[in-house]
Amino acid sequence: MKTFLKVFAGVVVLLVIAVAGFVYTFDANNYKEEIAKLAESVTGRPINIAGDMDISLYPWIGIKINDVTIENTSGFSNKTFATIGQFDVRIKIMPLLQKRLDIDKLVLHQLALELEINTAGENNWSDFSGVSDKNNVEPESGLAGLTIGGIDVADSRLTWVDVNTGKQLKLSNLSLSTKVVSKGQPLPVELKAFVESNQPEWQAAVNAKTRLEFNDDSAVFDAKDLKLTVKALLPNTEMEKVTLAMVADSKINLQTRSAKLTNARLGVLGLVMGGTFDVENIFSVPVIQGPVKVKKFEAAKLAKHLNFDIPQMANAQSLGNITLTALFKTDFDSVYMENISANVDQSKVKGFVHITGLSQPVVRYELKADRINLDDYRLVKNELEQDETPLPLDFIRAADIEGVLDVEAITVGDTELHKVHMASNIENDIFNANPITMLVSEGEVKAAMRLDARETPAVSFVAEARQLDAKASINQLLTNILGDEAPVLSGRVDADANLKATGSSATALKTSAQGTIKVNMDKAIVKGIDFDHASYAVVADYAERNNFRVSRTFNVEHDPDRVTEFDRLHATFRVSKGKLINSDLLLESETVNVTGTGSLDFINGKLDYRPVIDMKVASTVNVRDKLRDHPMEYQALGSWGEITTEFDVNRYDLHMGRLMIQEAKANRNRRINSQSENSWQNAVSK
Repeated sequence: MKTFLKVFAGVVVLLVIAVAGFVYTFDANNYKEEIAKLAESVTGRPINIAGDMDISLYPWIGIKINDVTIENTSGFSNKTFATIGQFDVRIKIMPLLQKRLDIDKLVLHQLALELEINTAGENNWSDFSGVSDKNNVEPESGLAGLTIGGIDVADSRLTWVDVNTGKQLKLSNLSLSTKVVSKGQPLPVELKAFVESNQPEWQAAVNAKTRLEFNDDSAVFDAKDLKLTVKALLPNTEMEKVTLAMVADSKINLQTRSAKLTNARLGVLGLVMGGTFDVENIFSVPVIQGPVKVKKFEAAKLAKHLNFDIPQMANAQSLGNITLTALFKTDFDSVYMENISANVDQSKVKGFVHITGLSQPVVRYELKADRINLDDYRLVKNELEQDETPLPLDFIRAADIEGVLDVEAITVGDTELHKVHMASNIENDIFNANPITMLVSEGEVKAAMRLDARETPAVSFVAEARQLDAKASINQLLTNILGDEAPVLSGRVDADANLKATGSSATALKTSAQGTIKVNMDKAIVKGIDFDHASYAVVADYAERNNFRVSRTFNVEHDPDRVTEFDRLHATFRVSKGKLINSDLLLESETVNVTGTGSLDFINGKLDYRPVIDMKVASTVNVRDKLRDHPMEYQALGSWGEITTEFDVNRYDLHMGRLMIQEAKANRNRRINSQSENSWQNAVSK
């Protein structure tokens, strides 16, 4: 027995010496071709190992490979699909005897992936999904346990390009690290990368953390508690910098290259959004879609994030309560929002908005609102501030927009606009709004506007209004000009406008505006002007100044609410150099005609107008009635709201003086004729 043990011990010693000698003298580089062919059979791609290889057998089975190249399949621009600077893995020997796979750490440094979609629309990575089936690899490994000390991917990059569109996405400084990988246990993962896109142009630093949970299906796993932060630079935009943060749970399917985000909460530009989203193309340019809900936000705070300020409005709370739900879809170069349901202050808005090509946006929309009070959104200006608000020329020159806006009711002052409809588009540096239609107090307005932003900006506007209520369309203007004592006009108004202007600001447009505005009424009722009293007062004043006796009962008592019905109203206003110039005002009735000439300076807010009252006196037997029957001219002059109206005494006296001379001559002639007639009769009688 002792002899046997000695012999056995000697054999073991010889085996140990032999194994040690083999390990010490083994050179894996002699087997690079065999190893490359083995890897090629698994991946289905030609593989070249240009660097050194090192294989150790104790106390680990260790493999270290440098400078590995995986070739592309035919039909793609790059010959190389991927390169690996260093691949390093070590496996413990003893756990293998117990069917347990215990890996120290997987190291993958300087990985470079070249993902591509060629002119035929084919990609160079989808064929990897069939590798396992092709090589008859059983999904069940039969392992009693799996432990990986960690995975380390560092100093790597990924490039994705679509040859057809020229879109390119680059990930550089890519790193991925995990803690211990143990079968059946969540796997904490952290990823960092710098991402660059050329269409649209942006760069971003991305940081993501999650816990991976693997299912029985090796192609599907859960990413729990996903936390994503993105700090992006947006050159050539007003925003410049944007920070995005998201938390969500997700289920990722490697075979379909898709994911589903649940319980997602997203914060960007001060907005807080939540929803459930489906993600496609997770290995290239993702497409994200699903229902989204935007919590209450204020437009002013959003504007701050976009680097501009919203002007102060009449209602300080305006645009301070906005919420939104929609079906959302984006591929980071376009945004689609369907089934929009939004609350904007007291207004409800529905419809859709499509934005494609974020670097040069193409916008299509269709929106419907129930009610808007424009008075709440009226801009508040300093009294000395000039209206130098620039036109959005740069926006018009860059944008491509087309859509329709419908509003059930719009309130402007005391005026209600109903069924407001506007179809508009911006294309080739030109903004068109045509048609614009609305109902105003049972009347109808049709209009069209064009703004040409090329070279010298030019604006044209045409409109026709039919059967508008004068109370809703003219009286507010009269009050603004004449103040609280302005007369009240009733009846149905027809109006036509044809205007053109050039300039890059509101003031420039007002100053350069040219065109005509025509106003007609078949019946016009004027309340607040007592034409009878005015004519009697003029004659009484004239008589007093010229020692002309009139009866005490000649004058009539003034009635401030006197109503006069006119059979017709007509006026044509010529627009020139910031003024409305009129020379053909005419109001006709059975008792009085009113004419007038003058101008309204709508830039400086001043009025210079000469209305003329011409009473139609039924009988002009006596001088008093003849004086009333003569046209009486007034002058309305001053700033809007502070207009003074004076009777033109000198002009009236001049005309009346002539009339009195003519009347005296007529009386003298009548007396002479009467005396001559009496003398002739006396002579005949003799």
